[in-house]
Amino acid sequence: MKGLGDRTRFALAFELLADPDHAGLAEDRATWARFELWVAGRQLTSALAESGVQVLGAEVPLAPVLRWLFKNWDALFHEERLPRPSPCSSAAAWRTTSLLRVPEDDLALDELLLAREEWWQRHAMGAALPGFRIPDLHVRRLGQRVELSWTDQEWRTVPRGMQVLEAPGALSLPAAEVAGVFCEFATAVLDALVERGLATDFVTAMQCELAKVRRPDRATTVRRLQLAAGQGLAAAAARLRRNAGVVEGSVDQTMAVLLGLDQDAQSGLVTELPVPVLMYRSASPALSSHDLQSLLELAIERPVEAGLLGGLQSCTGLPQDPAAITQQGLQLGYWLREQMGLPASAPLVGELDLEAVLLERLGVDLEEVQLNDEGVDGVAAKAPGKKAVIAVNRSGRFARTAVGRRMTIAHELCHLLFDVDEQGRVGVVSNPWAPYAAERRANAFAVMLLLPESALEARLTRDASRWTPELLREVMRDMGVGRSTLTWQLYNLEWISDSERLAWADAL
Repeated sequence: MKGLGDRTRFALAFELLADPDHAGLAEDRATWARFELWVAGRQLTSALAESGVQVLGAEVPLAPVLRWLFKNWDALFHEERLPRPSPCSSAAAWRTTSLLRVPEDDLALDELLLAREEWWQRHAMGAALPGFRIPDLHVRRLGQRVELSWTDQEWRTVPRGMQVLEAPGALSLPAAEVAGVFCEFATAVLDALVERGLATDFVTAMQCELAKVRRPDRATTVRRLQLAAGQGLAAAAARLRRNAGVVEGSVDQTMAVLLGLDQDAQSGLVTELPVPVLMYRSASPALSSHDLQSLLELAIERPVEAGLLGGLQSCTGLPQDPAAITQQGLQLGYWLREQMGLPASAPLVGELDLEAVLLERLGVDLEEVQLNDEGVDGVAAKAPGKKAVIAVNRSGRFARTAVGRRMTIAHELCHLLFDVDEQGRVGVVSNPWAPYAAERRANAFAVMLLLPESALEARLTRDASRWTPELLREVMRDMGVGRSTLTWQLYNLEWISDSERLAWADAL
């Protein structure tokens, strides 16, 4: 058995076998193998047969896996956006849950089913081997990392009663690491076929595809970044050129500028995402030319960073469980107050004003933008070694009010601090298309930063029966927060139940 990668993180293994039934394409018969797939120390290819015997690997032809891998390489390792906004924390979970609430309109349902199928074909290993019992591993770019996610819900009822043993799960790893394992796997399979004297047209074709993956040209790099930014970017770039009356050059050249692609940019197995792409990927697919240009201007390099932000930033991984995500956000909000030396119960107003004092100490620029997309409340952007910026959208649904603006700024500050990559890049447009887990954490962080538990303890008894709407409004004015922030924090801290949260929100 030839193993590639680290089984405690991500690994593939195979052993060529004799074809059991001599059916199918010649390349499929020649690549029949025992195949193992490992993620985070779990062997996803372990299963239980009807006889009760545990099967530790899947017997499959590897040729379809190689064809699928090279056909979809750019999408697998660069495309992040799911076909629909979703609260799911993984691509595999979205495939299963996207049909729990189907549109009533037949046309909308058909569009959802088509988008779901096309995404699956590009991103799921199950699409390579639909007739075999293997875990449906999804591969999806997630910022500068790659998410590996899988589900068993569609595979527990496969023919012959084979039952997948591993429960659904997900893991994110550096993009280059995952791509490297797949590349080593493909190389090892092709080498093994050549050693057996099977240097067929299929092997030659796959070797050519492998060479293209290893040494992509500039057009491939642009295509990869476009996938990462979202398919609507080309149309937005064309609209921008028309609106500006640009006739020289091409849309591709304009795209390269909008993607932040330098003339000398090099790309290997995966392409690193510059700040503009990081922002476009979380924006609406229907990005207007005006919004496209506004976001690009936010990503333009700023003066060298100064202040405390750089020393506080960290690439903090996100849990999978929604409750754990919220808890992590609350802990990080409390942690920042400690790091900044803020009094435990002090509101971030007056002498400790969030905008005028805290952002200044951290070295963060604050700007206002007027985007066409009202679903955007704020933007966080930072290029390596440059000053960070938070932008508040004056058109945003929540950022229009004073308390909504403060919540937006605190939310974006979480992105700047904890959604930074290893090179110091941040690019998040907070709207329904942004990554669900990161948005949930940022909301919890912002609530704790603005309204820590000790502040509530200094102003309220824990006995909710003694509260009045007037008392809670006084707390809101004192702390500079709105009713949503207050009631959610009371619920997060388990001072009230969810039904009580709703009742108090109505009362306020």
